[in-house]
Order: sequence, then C-alpha cells, then structure tokens
Amino acid sequence: QSTLINAMKIAVRRIGGKSTLREFLQGTWKFNRSMTHTENGRSLGSVHNATATFSPVEAVTQNGNSTTNTTNTNTEVQHQQLLYREEGNVIFGKVSANSTSISFYREYLYTFISPTSADVSFWRPNNEEEHMKFFHNLQVSEEGVGATSEHLCIDDLYRATIQILSDCNFNATWVVDGPNKKYTIK
Repeated sequence: QSTLINAMKIAVRRIGGKSTLREFLQGTWKFNRSMTHTENGRSLGSVHNATATFSPVEAVTQNGNSTTNTTNTNTEVQHQQLLYREEGNVIFGKVSANSTSISFYREYLYTFISPTSADVSFWRPNNEEEHMKFFHNLQVSEEGVGATSEHLCIDDLYRATIQILSDCNFNATWVVDGPNKKYTIK
C-alpha cells in the first residue's frame, strides 16, 4: 500500500499537481511557438500570444461518430477525451517590421488511455479522410519528461514530446523529418 501511495505522490508531482495528464491540460493556455529548420537553424516562422483550449467533448468513437448510448462505459470515455483547439497568428520567416501575420486554427481530439498518456487524432469533421485519423501519442514518464512518440505520415516522420515543467507550464515539441520536411516546432 505504501508503494501505491509513493507512486501517487510521484504522479502528482509529475503532472503539475494534478492526478492525471487530462486534469492538468484541461482549460485555456497561452503559448508561443517557434519553427526552425532542423539542419541550419533558420527561422521558418513563429507564433506569439496564441491560445490553446482543452475542452470536454461528447464521447466520440474511433470512426468519429458521437456515442448516443449513456452507459457507464461511454461516460468513462467522455471523461477521458478533450477537444484541443489552438488559434492565433503565425508569421512565416524571420520577424521584421514588414512581417505579415496569418491567422490559423487547428483542432485535435485527445483520448486519454491512461493517467499519463493520450492518443491524439486529427479533428476535422468536414474532412472524411482526415477526421479522427491517428496523429501520435503523448506520454509523461515517471521523471516528468515526455516519452517521444513517432508517427510516419507518408514519407515524413513526426516525433512528438511533451514535458510538464510546473503546475502552469509545459513544453510540446515536434521534430519533423522527411525528404521535403526538416523542421522543429517548439
């Protein structure tokens, strides 16, 4: 029993004072992002003062349909999913007085498969081919460092990592490598 208590104490420390990764992420976050070329470090773009929101969502099945049955199983699934929406303005290239920003948004469905990990899928209800397509898994290790997840998209390998830094701060990093893509998003 003391081993379980010690494990829970580690988990609480690890996930910013919350008992699960889902509880830690739920809510609204402000973020900045940089995009750099992996080989030469050249800036490909940046995002400043953007917003990311993790919101509860009606339970969704793997095929993208909402569940209509209200059994305990579906309720548990609903409580294990968050819809992630990020929006803001991106500036491509190096920031200068002549830079033009372009507004953007992206949505993903996070399905939490354990207290410390989530499967991330594209959320594109108007695109049958892409909607609910698996993107990658995010997982926090015992030490608070995110385990790296890999996803091959045609010829491009995406490596995603999340790291909890404090009760109000985390880093997410994607490294993309392929024949035509070599960049890091932080």
